[in-house]
Amino acid sequence: MKFAERVHVYVWNDQRENNCNSVLIDGKVPMLIDPGHAHRVNVLFERMMQDGIDPARIKVVICTHGHPDHFEGTLAFRESLAKIGICRAEEKFIEEVGRAAYMRMGTQRPDFRVDFYIQEGDLVVDRDEFQVLLTPGHSPGSISLYWPRRKILIVGDVVFYQSVGRVDLPGGDGKLLKKSVERLSRLPVDLLIPGHGPVIRGSDNVKANFDLVNRMLSNLR
Repeated sequence: MKFAERVHVYVWNDQRENNCNSVLIDGKVPMLIDPGHAHRVNVLFERMMQDGIDPARIKVVICTHGHPDHFEGTLAFRESLAKIGICRAEEKFIEEVGRAAYMRMGTQRPDFRVDFYIQEGDLVVDRDEFQVLLTPGHSPGSISLYWPRRKILIVGDVVFYQSVGRVDLPGGDGKLLKKSVERLSRLPVDLLIPGHGPVIRGSDNVKANFDLVNRMLSNLR
């Protein structure tokens, strides 16, 4: 579904479709963020084609973090020319802890490929300039993508509508999550795209949501 010019968000509606919100930023260098589970990528591709987007055009795939419901779908691009990126700390987490974490989630760690590492700072894709923010807490190497010109923020599982990412999985840290949410809440945002659940539109609604979740986290020391 198109949420803004060149921005399509495929919201997770039920288990038959996928298990995370996937984001497609179209253009000369189409970029897909969080392809989801490997066994549901075909449904994601079908929804993209309904929007007139050929999945074969995707040139960049970025994962906000390495949990299987966000990262496993990169297997669909293993033989393609698309470049796959993730934070180096998250790759290390997948390699060292991921096998047990994936088994806990009822699946096996994928034989993954990483072509480049996402780092804190500027990320330029064609002529689009994004800011990468390291936002650990839900997972050690979780990243958020901010598009300043459009005031669009893609946060993975850091914050949701009236909620935040869980920290009881391996690598979770409530204090780090609190700091990450506080940091993100200072950005001017008109469109907040979480990894699950509703997309939040409008700066006032985004601010109200951050105010709510910051209050929820206020007791963490």
